[in-house]
Amino acid sequence: MSLTTAVRQWLSNDEVIYECRNCGTTLAPSEWRCPSCGSTEIAEYDAAEYDSA
Repeated sequence: MSLTTAVRQWLSNDEVIYECRNCGTTLAPSEWRCPSCGSTEIAEYDAAEYDSA
């Protein structure tokens, strides 16, 4: 995971994060294809699962 992606996740209030498995681009929940690389391999992360608080 890139530093930019990690910071976005940390600052985000979203409960679920969608990210392209190919290039790491963060996607909107409604996107099923990455706008950067065209991949349809999308990962879904529950932000609450990774909270250290």
